[in-house]
Amino acid sequence: MKSKHFKVHELVPKAMYEKYGEKAWRYVDVRLIESIDKLKEHFNLGTMTINNYYWNGNREWSGIRTPDSPHYSYGSQHSFANALDIVFSDYTAEEVRNYILDNLKDFPHIKGMELGVSWLHIDVRNEDQIVLFTA
Repeated sequence: MKSKHFKVHELVPKAMYEKYGEKAWRYVDVRLIESIDKLKEHFNLGTMTINNYYWNGNREWSGIRTPDSPHYSYGSQHSFANALDIVFSDYTAEEVRNYILDNLKDFPHIKGMELGVSWLHIDVRNEDQIVLFTA
């Protein structure tokens, strides 16, 4: 499954995109794809940035994190290809988190969100209900 609103290079690190190209979609969890497409459709003003290295931006590790990432952590949901960090140009992370929490039925796959950060961390960990955490 591919995203309606995002290219695969926005979700995987540069080396993975260079090696696999469009085939890198196979490494992106479909639950994340469905969740970010729903978020983009609701929060449709401005940009919703995950990785932007393709356009010479400074974000490469906001999706999948491989062991060569400076942010790699063995137990991180990013390391299992289950998490994304997202920056919105026209909304605060707090606004988006609150919307998700108020509309959990619309986001059944989001099972983890980080609190107290200026970006939106969502993940699709194996839990029965949403887990809210701080780093």
